[in-house]
Amino acid sequence: MQNKKYKIGILGGTFNPIHNAHISLGKAAYKQFSLDKILVMVSKTPPHKSNTDILDATVRSEMVKLAIEKYDFMEYSDFELQRTGYIYTSDTLTLLTEQNPETEYYFILGGDSLEHIKNWHKPEIILQKAVILASGRNSLQGKKLDNQIFCLKQIFPKADIRKVILEDISYSSTEIRNLVRQDRDISSMVNERVYKYIKEHKLYSI
Repeated sequence: MQNKKYKIGILGGTFNPIHNAHISLGKAAYKQFSLDKILVMVSKTPPHKSNTDILDATVRSEMVKLAIEKYDFMEYSDFELQRTGYIYTSDTLTLLTEQNPETEYYFILGGDSLEHIKNWHKPEIILQKAVILASGRNSLQGKKLDNQIFCLKQIFPKADIRKVILEDISYSSTEIRNLVRQDRDISSMVNERVYKYIKEHKLYSI
């Protein structure tokens, strides 16, 4: 009888800042797919993003730690921060699967990212090395998700892409940063300790 594989989710991103939708997605993926643990993996400035508005990784990491501290199944990871040069998801998954061949990885992302994954660096490696768990941030994106999954399966027939059922949460880190600059309330969008951290350190303010 083959041993049961350890199931680890990877919730990665710049987390600039981490917000309640990130946490809800992680919780939903953990519960719906019976994961053993979720690595909340902070990235450097991604190759496809401008670094003009992204805070230092140390600051973003601190907010992640504050946001996940009460969830024993979520673990902060600096795996990508420890590496040099451009950091690609395909490389991260290759390294992790080589180091931990007994582990099955589940890469968690939003439907907006899934839409562009075919344009990422070596998408065939990403889809080979991990099960993809994708969710829309609102009802409209959720309806698009099935079509996105269907289209990707035509290009990558062996890909294992599954849908995470998630409550409607229709805000993003970009929106939160803009609200902070407008001196508007974001307390319902982020963890209470993250909110205090942003206020105390005057993050994202003009």
